[in-house]
Amino acid sequence: MYVKRVQLRNIKGFSGRRAVDLSLPGRSGWTVLAGRNSSGKSTVLQAIALALGGPAVARALVADFTGWITHGARKGDVEVRVTGQAGLDGFVGPGNTPQDEISLGLQWTRPSEQDHVQRPVMDALAGKGKSGPRGPWTENPIGWFCAGYGPFRRLTGGSSEAQRLMVNQGPSGRLATLFHEDASLAEGVAWLVDLRLRSFEEDTQRGVAGPLLSTVLALLQDGLLPDRYQIKRVTADGLWVVEDGLKGPGFPLKEMSDGYRTVAALVLDIVRQIHGVYGRLDIARAASGGVAVMQPGVVLIDEVDAHLHVTWQRKIGGWLQEHFPNIQFIVSSHSPYICQAADEGGLIRLPGIDEQQAPEVVAEDLYRRVVYGSGDDAVLSELFGLETPYSGRAEQHRQRLVALERKVYAERATVEEVAEYQELGSLLTSSLESRVAEVSARLEHER
Repeated sequence: MYVKRVQLRNIKGFSGRRAVDLSLPGRSGWTVLAGRNSSGKSTVLQAIALALGGPAVARALVADFTGWITHGARKGDVEVRVTGQAGLDGFVGPGNTPQDEISLGLQWTRPSEQDHVQRPVMDALAGKGKSGPRGPWTENPIGWFCAGYGPFRRLTGGSSEAQRLMVNQGPSGRLATLFHEDASLAEGVAWLVDLRLRSFEEDTQRGVAGPLLSTVLALLQDGLLPDRYQIKRVTADGLWVVEDGLKGPGFPLKEMSDGYRTVAALVLDIVRQIHGVYGRLDIARAASGGVAVMQPGVVLIDEVDAHLHVTWQRKIGGWLQEHFPNIQFIVSSHSPYICQAADEGGLIRLPGIDEQQAPEVVAEDLYRRVVYGSGDDAVLSELFGLETPYSGRAEQHRQRLVALERKVYAERATVEEVAEYQELGSLLTSSLESRVAEVSARLEHER
């Protein structure tokens, strides 16, 4: 399925003029929610996830909805409009099969002041829409793939309670890390280890575990890790990594830095979850010549840039789209490089908490400035609201440099000030360098 529209009314900070009503591309690609801290990026992703999962999944993922309804409001609701894929996303039970998009909604009602029982808000959670209970919200949905990931995408560890959610084969397991930072993605590695063991026992001609394992390893090896590292094999101890040009068995992935582990865990879990929903992986050749998984669906990722070096931030959006070309990725980020991979109509600005306006798809001129400009162009735009890309110390030096430059041009600078001007000019690596060099050359010529 694909998400076409998202609405939030009286959910946390999204009320009144800040209520959410977003039209998304409604197809595979890369949609980015960008904004300052506390602008509500995580809330929007979690609200989408709960609407896609339905009331039962919402109760399994969130123990207490206190604080979800905007202060002072009686009700809060989220509505997501989605389209299904014929032949993949099915309905059960009697009723007409929707031919177009369907509405999936949840509503929270605050207990009245006269309610002496003091019921928690979650007891008043209800689903909205007729198609959800027969489609995406059924206990074992036919298709309707969605998965969600929070910023803490651990490869190992996690609490026992969170891991009970993760082993669930339904939507609650696929969305658990978006709500529980103590949930890990260890099940992906366990899945590969199990495939390896099963491949030893099956008929080599008709077995499925061996070819599936080879497909997943080929995907992980297709340029996912930077710095010439590559996931080489899986053993009973987990995934092993080698560096190009070096001989030997390599070393366990779990010994590498957070960036390597979280990206590998994310990709591996997406593949595992797709296989769990569809019972197979539909494979095609990616543009890189490697493996692409062709099934559709929605993947939500909060702070997709977490733990990643800037060079990897520039790459990850393109890599995921190339290897999952039919997935609609909806991600949040603080990184301009993540935003540069956004589709047209898929770059969304969330205003700060002090701004009384709704989240909106950015205008075309801002989209082009971010996508086709530099990282500085993006962070200095209204998308991020950064006033300057320089450090506080550099700003002080630049202000002093400008003051000295005025004196130099007016030929009122002392010898000491000229020397200071030249020293600052060599210290500051910026667009002012050429101007400093020009003035210094003129002074030398005049001498």
